[in-house]
Amino acid sequence: MKILNVTSIVEWRGGDAQMYTIYNLLNKYKDIKQYILCPENSLLAEKCKHDNADYFTYKKKSKIKSLVSPIIRIVEEQNIDVLHIHDSSALSAAILAKMFTQIQVKIIYSRKRNNRIKDNFFSKLKYDNSYVEKIICVSKAVEKIYLDIKMNQSKLLVIYDAIDVSKFTGNKSKNIIHKELNISDDTLIIGNICSLSKQKDINTFVDTAKLVLEKIQNKVEFVLIGGGELEKELKDYVDSLNLGNKIHFLGFRNNVNELLPELNVLLITSLTEGLPLSVYEAFASKVPIVSTKAGGISEVIIDNETGFLAEVGASNALSSKILTLLDNDELRKEIVEKAFNLVSSNFDLKNLEENYYKFYKSLEIKSQLDF
Repeated sequence: MKILNVTSIVEWRGGDAQMYTIYNLLNKYKDIKQYILCPENSLLAEKCKHDNADYFTYKKKSKIKSLVSPIIRIVEEQNIDVLHIHDSSALSAAILAKMFTQIQVKIIYSRKRNNRIKDNFFSKLKYDNSYVEKIICVSKAVEKIYLDIKMNQSKLLVIYDAIDVSKFTGNKSKNIIHKELNISDDTLIIGNICSLSKQKDINTFVDTAKLVLEKIQNKVEFVLIGGGELEKELKDYVDSLNLGNKIHFLGFRNNVNELLPELNVLLITSLTEGLPLSVYEAFASKVPIVSTKAGGISEVIIDNETGFLAEVGASNALSSKILTLLDNDELRKEIVEKAFNLVSSNFDLKNLEENYYKFYKSLEIKSQLDF
């Protein structure tokens, strides 16, 4: 079986990260041959070049049209059996490629976000298209957005993401953040690892921080690890509350596994989520999580068992749960142990590898039966 993974994304996002993880996991299987098609100026292309991956690039001149011809050419030249699509624009291009040429290839689409899809003719034309064999959802929350538009349920499949648990297990704090911020070693740190975007609702993170600081002003600092288009706006909001010396913007970092053990709490305040990898990473690092009930998060965080949950935007409830957690060492130990056991057994890379290999092979068997 030959698989072409297709993305039109230039930046490095969660979807491409997981696609590349799966690509590497399945490289050892001789009955599956994988390729990647991505924009020539993308971060993924740089990674592929560095790692000598089997990849193709194209010049991205438009969201959709410039990708159609490369898909057709590579499918025909490499005798591709499956197009695995990893973003919405690439899906449109893949459907057009098959429509224009009737290339004999199965189209599957992976979706990570649970942003609402409009219940109209055009959405169904795209996602419930007869050319699309399966839509893989990273959580039941993502699956639900398709059920809400009454899509053919047989096309939907939930395969949860996973991480390399061993990369995060047993890591000790190196006090990297403490040294960078020039704060004492016994200062508590509460943080989030995310893009600074509307979806992540960082305003609620700041509001929650303000409430916590009113209770334990001299014992805690807050950090945001990641960048994004709202950075200046958020910094202005922090300054307007006179919290610039307590809430720190650390920017994008590529050593999350070293920074996580330094956090006393991971605070997630998102409005919507598929199911962010930071949840699994915190579980593996034995860092407790206080989070909103955004998207698929509540599928793995059970309130008072594997973490703490509050409603979206509920800064009062979030701050209360943080203070409860910081004040109860026994509860903290219970929660992080249960969370660690969950991620180790269900969301390690071995699970991801097995699930995707079985899925790809099921497509091959179906092709033989159809033939």
